[in-house]
Amino acid sequence: MISRNKLIFYPARIWLMAALVLLLACSGIGNRALAADLQVNNFSFEQGLAGWTKIMDKDNGNDNSLKGSDILVTSEQASHGEFSVRIYDAKKSRSFGLESEKISIEAGAVYIVFADVLVESGKADLIIRYYNQHGELLEEANTTVEPTDTWKTVQVSRTAPEEASYATILLNSDKKNEGTAYWDHVRFTKDYTNLGVQVGTSAPLGSTFGIGENQNKIYSVVTGNANDRPIMQIIDADNERVIDAITLPSAGVNPTGVWAATTSTDGMIYLGAYQNGRMYKYVPGETTITDLGTPLPNEAFVWDLTPGKDGKVYGGTFDRAGFFEYDPVKGFTRIGNMPIYEPPGEDYKYLRALVHDPGNNVSYLAVGSNASVVHYDHETGNMTDILPARYKTTPLAGAVDYEGERVFVSLGGYIVVLDVTVDSNGTVTATEDAAIASTTPRVSPERNGSVYLIQRSGLARYDISSREVTPVGHAVPGRVQRFGWVKLQDQENYPGETLVAIASTNNETYLMKFNPQNENFRMVRVENTPRIPGAINSIGQGPDGNIYTSAFLYGGLGVYEPFNGDSNDRQPEHVYAPIEQIDRMWSYNDKLYLGVYPGGKLYEYDPKLPWNPGVNPKLLIHTAPYDQDRPKAIAYGNNKVFMGTVGETGQREGALSVYDYETGTVTVHKNIVQEQSIIALAYYDGLLYGGSSIRVGYSSTPSQEEAKLFVYDPETQTKTAEYSLPAAYDGKKLTSITELKVIDDKIWGFAEGYLFVFNPENRTFEYFDEKFPDVRYPGGTYRDADLVAIDKDPNYVYGTIGSKYLFKINKEDKEITILRSDGADFLTNDSLGNLYFKHNDTELWRYSF
Repeated sequence: MISRNKLIFYPARIWLMAALVLLLACSGIGNRALAADLQVNNFSFEQGLAGWTKIMDKDNGNDNSLKGSDILVTSEQASHGEFSVRIYDAKKSRSFGLESEKISIEAGAVYIVFADVLVESGKADLIIRYYNQHGELLEEANTTVEPTDTWKTVQVSRTAPEEASYATILLNSDKKNEGTAYWDHVRFTKDYTNLGVQVGTSAPLGSTFGIGENQNKIYSVVTGNANDRPIMQIIDADNERVIDAITLPSAGVNPTGVWAATTSTDGMIYLGAYQNGRMYKYVPGETTITDLGTPLPNEAFVWDLTPGKDGKVYGGTFDRAGFFEYDPVKGFTRIGNMPIYEPPGEDYKYLRALVHDPGNNVSYLAVGSNASVVHYDHETGNMTDILPARYKTTPLAGAVDYEGERVFVSLGGYIVVLDVTVDSNGTVTATEDAAIASTTPRVSPERNGSVYLIQRSGLARYDISSREVTPVGHAVPGRVQRFGWVKLQDQENYPGETLVAIASTNNETYLMKFNPQNENFRMVRVENTPRIPGAINSIGQGPDGNIYTSAFLYGGLGVYEPFNGDSNDRQPEHVYAPIEQIDRMWSYNDKLYLGVYPGGKLYEYDPKLPWNPGVNPKLLIHTAPYDQDRPKAIAYGNNKVFMGTVGETGQREGALSVYDYETGTVTVHKNIVQEQSIIALAYYDGLLYGGSSIRVGYSSTPSQEEAKLFVYDPETQTKTAEYSLPAAYDGKKLTSITELKVIDDKIWGFAEGYLFVFNPENRTFEYFDEKFPDVRYPGGTYRDADLVAIDKDPNYVYGTIGSKYLFKINKEDKEITILRSDGADFLTNDSLGNLYFKHNDTELWRYSF
């Protein structure tokens, strides 16, 4: 078996500090593991004939001469690496073969062998053999290859008999044959193979600093997935390592992750989770975390937490924008209505961020879809939206801090600073002090009249009285989750209090330290952090033949090289970072296109060139200025690349964006389908076909009833037609066209559980039928089905749907054959026609046949 080093690849340079950080990130990463892919020893003959045995049967007559026949390794030809093996057969009365070492297999399972062959003359056979535990040959199956002009990949498969314990591969020239064949790159696989985790993370999300005797401790949570609960890591800011890691307790619905974290005035640590909407308490020094239950019933997210007086904690929820108080003595109390605040005509679902001012007994609540920041008076219950009118159409605020008697609101790359006053009659007035551009959400606690923040990926200081922003001169790559002031043990190098930040950088946990007295600065990767597999969020085949994946929330670009994976299912093999969550990826024109959330971005990545963010991958389209957020569809044609998007939170208008390679320009068509998202695209014969969904930006109620199929002409840059789907059997209108694929000069697609075939020539739906009655989305969806057509099986189309089924469709009669119904999502193929899909949330699986 061949073992491989695990590698994490990071960009060579963003700037000098980032480069140093990334080099540190690479240190300590790398475990050796046995091969999970059932690799054939010396599969490409780069080590001569090691692991292979020559097989020559006896002559049928009395002539024992080989007549020059031989089996040898040569560099004359090669499809993989530098060498191949040549089998030269000059005698019809004898067979000449080369047999691999025995491979342990599972009786009753189906196994497939692939090999590259170049047959110069005669014929050649690829044979799979099964043996019992005593080494006795039980069965074999073969594929015969005729002469070929170039290298060709062939395959043979057979179900292992009940008594089988081993399999071998035989490269053979039978006794009736004379000729020459070259063999290379032999691959062996089971029909279904778990290829394991492709993208993992050690990055923090919800984070908070301890107080009192724990003031040098940082408590942060690494996000989990459907199989792995989140882990709270406890970081010692002095020694820059995790000193303890505690998994959140299980529940009826397990937590997936934690956005909300805070420290109460009595030093307790509180966490608010999703998707189960529960709250957790940690007493510093203990070994377990306590589940406090759901603050508000039927809420999926506890989005943020903030401390109040006397050990109390306030929190906000989704999806009914609830506001609550937690008292360690009395428990949970709902405050006000749900939603806590909602202007007429709005549909507010989020209480996304909040902060409490204990001196005035006031909380500031960031609610929305469209942004509102509410001044909530706890004594009177009065509420006033203090956000200036010019920000009312922006998306939901990402964070709210209260420092130095100012409210700091993070809105779409700005931090807006508000001075809030309350008149004697109770009138609340907010004056805008500043709008600081190019910032990430958080500001530090105030010290000496200033707060610190991240602007243009560098540390900066904001003077509250002068309203001036001054760069400190140190790069802070990644995203700061929380700032705190810590009195470090090393008072010689860090006298007094030091500003410490915990950051998510390249899927790792980092600490930043800055001492204002001597300006000492340090950015370092935290040691001993727990790593959790990332939930796969997209899958695509690269132009280099590799299979690429990305993870929900944390992004990254995982790379799987077919048949060269390892067996450590908990660790990814190759990950490129940083890159945010990739919602869609596809290959065209020798490039891999990456649709990235947030901001509705499209990147072009060339796998032949080094990974270098800002250069490769290169940003082609950025649709945040057009109120777009989630890229769900990509297509290529006419020297243009097209992207379909979902609008930002609170926005109903989706968009079709076009990048023109000839001009280097971007055109964004908002609302190309009235108040719908664009989630499926296919290019055919000079025209672009698109599918929509009534599901629009988060926290927005759909205004439309049915999905549309539309036609766009790239030459005129106009929508030329729009079609409703045929009527569903139950009379309900279908809400989402989730897939479009050009197959045999027709447009195949899925709309919820219905398969349709659209004929571009006569513009009719020539087939429409419900295939999956259990796949329905009354409110629309952002994505669902995938279809793949592969050359080696021209009579079928393969697909996944409903995060449940892997299936194939007979092209002639459109009958469905279910291959798996235990969870399958996303779908792509490799050059051999093997299919790759997500299973168990974090695992990449391969189906071979």
